[in-house]
Parts: sequence; structure tokens; C-alpha cells
Amino acid sequence: MSSSKPIVSNRTIQKVAKQAELTASYLVFMAMSGILAAVALLTNSVPILIGSMVIAPALPPLELISLAVVAKKPRLALKGLVAACLGFLVAMLLAMMTTWLLNTTNVIPPETNLIDKELLAERVRPGWYSVIAAIAAGISGAIALVKQKTDTLVGVVAALALVPAIGAAGIAFLSKNSVMGFGGLLLLVINVGFIIISGVLTLIVMRPEQRK
Repeated sequence: MSSSKPIVSNRTIQKVAKQAELTASYLVFMAMSGILAAVALLTNSVPILIGSMVIAPALPPLELISLAVVAKKPRLALKGLVAACLGFLVAMLLAMMTTWLLNTTNVIPPETNLIDKELLAERVRPGWYSVIAAIAAGISGAIALVKQKTDTLVGVVAALALVPAIGAAGIAFLSKNSVMGFGGLLLLVINVGFIIISGVLTLIVMRPEQRK
């Protein structure tokens, strides 16, 4: 009788697509988050680690993927995936570069075991705590985007599950510990997957609340 209402409004999709654009500022913020994550993991500093999560714009590209999936727009999903992958790559490379620089300038003594750190060890072993954080990030992110609550800090929850893992992986690879390095990457992949999936499911459940 009447055409079915789309799960996601075009206005919401356009807004998130703009937030997830691959811009110089996005890459700079991801680079800075990688630097801060490296310093935090090497010094076991929780405040600095929180700082790395606050500035990381890691959520919009992943939420764009969720929106694109439910809206059946594969090109937008690809756009979000490319932005996310490049952002994570930049963060990891800057984490590695920061670690190398601190090591070669003797700020961190060369003989120091870089991966024998409590905060770092927690970020290279996938566990249920990270899965729960990723699910929370996906749900809260989807709700915030649909409700247009851009003043919230839900992105920090996403960064909690993402930035430390990629930073830890970079440091582990630099230390030639491929097991821990791939552990960090696996944790990142698991978290990204759960953020996207929980975002998709949340958007589907919220369908009656969508506006044109």
C-alpha cells in the first residue's frame, strides 16, 4: 500500500559519511593517537592512554560501514573500510616510529624489554572484556548517530577497544615479537567486527525510530 520506510535516513548517512571522510585532519588525529598510545603503553600510563582514546576519530568510519550495510550501499561501506584501515595503519606506524625514536635516543634504554609492560600485555591477548567493550561501542555509537547526539563521547569507547590494540601490535612487531604483534592485530579485528555487527543490529532494532 505504501512504500516501506528505509532503515536509515539519507540525512543520517550523509552526515556520517562526511564525518568519516579520509581527510588530513583525520589522519593527523589518528597519528597523534598512535603516538600517545605508544607512550602510554611503554610507561604504563593510564591517563596518557585515555588521552590517546579521546583524540582518536576511530568510530565514524566503522559506523559508516554499519549504516551502509543496513542501507545496502556497498560503496559507502568500502569508503568507511578504507578510511578505517588507513587510520589504523597510520596509528600503528606512528606508534612504532615513536617507540623506535625513544629507544634510539636512549630515552628508553636500548636494553629495555619494550613488551614487558602490564598495559601492553593486556592489549595483545583477545579476551571477553574487549568483546564487551566493542559491543558497547557499536550499540552506543549507532544510537548516538541516529539520535544525532554528536556531543557525546561514545567515540572514546570505540577507541578504548581499538587504539591500544593497534599501538601494542606496532610495538610488538618493532620488538620482533610476531606472536604478540599478531595478537594485537587479532584483538583489533575482533573489536572492529563486533563494533560493526552490533551497530548493524542496533540500527535494525531502531528502525521504527528512523526519520526520513
